Order: sequence, then structure tokens, then C-alpha cells
Amino acid sequence: MDRIYAWDHKHERVVYRIPGHTHKNGREDSDLSPVWLPAQPEDLPEGVGIDDLRKVDVQE
Repeated sequence: MDRIYAWDHKHERVVYRIPGHTHKNGREDSDLSPVWLPAQPEDLPEGVGIDDLRKVDVQE
């Protein structure tokens, strides 16, 4: 499954989502209802930096 990475500017952290994935809690990740999960900068694909990521607003 392909991960989509972004920058959560509210919490100043890297996050990712897996479109179409159903999580253990039953939430399905979709474009209308993305499920952002925390990640580490070292998890980013090679050649991708934090400055390359789009900014998102992750609600807790």
C-alpha cells in the first residue's frame, strides 16, 4: 500500500495516510475523510524532505 505523507503544521510533525485502508477501529481512509497517522521524518521516501510536503491540519 502506498503511503501519502504530509506536514501537520498545527502539531509540527510528519504524518501519513493510506488511502482505501480500513483501520482496526473501523475507520476507512478516504479523500473525504483522511486518517492521518504520525510518522518520523526518517520515514519519508529517499529524496523527499519536509519542505516538499503539503501542509494539512490534523484534528485529534
